Amino acid sequence: MNIIDGHTTYVSVGEVVVSSKNEWLIATPLGSCVAVIAYDTVTKTGGMAHVMLPGESFFVKKSDNRLRYAADAIEHLFAGMEQKGVTCENIDVCLVGGANVLKKKHDAIALEVANSVLNIIVKKQKVLHAAVLGGYERHTASLNVATGTVYYTMGDSPETVLCKFGLDGKVKREKIVNIDRKVFEHEKKT
Repeated sequence: MNIIDGHTTYVSVGEVVVSSKNEWLIATPLGSCVAVIAYDTVTKTGGMAHVMLPGESFFVKKSDNRLRYAADAIEHLFAGMEQKGVTCENIDVCLVGGANVLKKKHDAIALEVANSVLNIIVKKQKVLHAAVLGGYERHTASLNVATGTVYYTMGDSPETVLCKFGLDGKVKREKIVNIDRKVFEHEKKT
């Protein structure tokens, strides 16, 4: 990643960051966690949530721990974007992560987190532009807020562009396939 003239903010587990600056948002390494990357091409506002757990927090009081949960983190992400002037209908999403990095046969946490995030995105009627989910290797994800470009890696692979929001007004929408209890991975259609 070539960061020039921009600030870098790292998004750790249970954190949500929203920005409309010339900035890079970078998720700390993702194992079973999922990075939810949201963007609005009109205001050039982007955000990232580093989701660790499925569902909604059981915490009664608002605490930092609640943002580890998919429902709470995504709600906070979208609310933060709306506070920056983003119209809810303009928020589009990419997803990265959800790998079974421990390679345990019956370890379903990665699948549960990914399914929880996907169900929330569908329920909120957001456009899912692209996703890289599953496998057995850690992922990384980054968003160049100025350009709306999302990058990812799997394991030690070189960094690759996952999507560029608002590319000529048309974004290639890719399907997520093979979501099951074994391994779920994104198959890129070319």
